[in-house]
Amino acid sequence: MLDRSVGLGELPRLADLLTTTAGVLSVRLEGWRDEQGKSWLQLDIAGEPVLRCQRCLGGVKFPLSIRSRLQLIAPGEDWPDDDLVDDDADAIEAEAALAVLPLIEDEVLLALPIAPRHEQCEAPSANASVPGSSPFAALVALKKH
Repeated sequence: MLDRSVGLGELPRLADLLTTTAGVLSVRLEGWRDEQGKSWLQLDIAGEPVLRCQRCLGGVKFPLSIRSRLQLIAPGEDWPDDDLVDDDADAIEAEAALAVLPLIEDEVLLALPIAPRHEQCEAPSANASVPGSSPFAALVALKKH
């Protein structure tokens, strides 16, 4: 069993979606072998990363509570289509040495919304009230010269 805090800055693909990499995820990883000799991992992840709102581009706290059960499949071994019908578990190919940080990052990325946003917010409008503040206004000014 592994209990660890993972800094958001340690997960580069996730960091691209965040407004800040300050903060941590609590991770618990436990492995076991069942009666049939199958290898399993239980991965629990909790935290509250701050995602970028797709409307206003501000920060949106997104509470995470992920519990994944994964069956480890050796390279070349048959994938268990029938055993995973109930969607309680997923299968992953695992070498002798499993890279844990990419696995954690994959599970977090799969749990995030496609387009995070606040319930109520406005789109950014820095110069929307100023007439002629369109990006094309500068081109019109250049054309006059």
